[in-house]
Amino acid sequence: AAPSRRSGSNRPRGACHFSPPFPAMPAFDFWDISEILAEEYKVTVKPSYTISSGGVLLPSAAGADCKDLPVDTKVQVPFWLAQSLARRNSASIELPTDFNSNAQEDLGGDPVACRLGDKSGYYFEVGLRIGHLVKNQALVDTLFAGLQRRWVEIVTLLGNLGVARMEASHLNPTNSSFPATLTYLEYRMFCGGKEAEAQFKRWTDMFGAFKMKASQLVDAPLAKRARTAKAA
Repeated sequence: AAPSRRSGSNRPRGACHFSPPFPAMPAFDFWDISEILAEEYKVTVKPSYTISSGGVLLPSAAGADCKDLPVDTKVQVPFWLAQSLARRNSASIELPTDFNSNAQEDLGGDPVACRLGDKSGYYFEVGLRIGHLVKNQALVDTLFAGLQRRWVEIVTLLGNLGVARMEASHLNPTNSSFPATLTYLEYRMFCGGKEAEAQFKRWTDMFGAFKMKASQLVDAPLAKRARTAKAA
């Protein structure tokens, strides 16, 4: 029988068992649908040398006449392929328009007003990977700062538990338009906040405790009247 991963009964005598003090970081999940959709984002790459049988990456008209992909020929490919080529130093990635200096300036100036969801549902995930691949630390810092400020806006929009939240209105255009700009990650955080409040309310409803207000029909006791008179 194959040895069990959780049991030490089949471990050879004298073998040492090492338990790391900290859990390992989660590995890339090949079957994660979010990872698959995020890496479909199209980027432009430029081969560092001729890629054999790479002509299939060219547009249909040019690809029919060219078997190989010539050096320095710009082509658009999914991010998963561009990432693989860049890690092998087979091609360089051009910074997409969605993450160029103008986009970084807009995100750094007013991240709440940026319609990031229209650019990509996985804007932050793809942007951070591109930033590390092209060694653009400014892009990475801008994305982190923008995500943090947008998260603050999400928390403000959700409000406090049990307190009436701010409703979207044409008098407050930021609150009206911001939910439509959310990326997939931000939308999950927003829905998670609302779900947490619903679960908390469901839990409090299990208890029969209510706040009792003072009755206006019954006179206050004499001792309380005396204290009220002294305070006045």
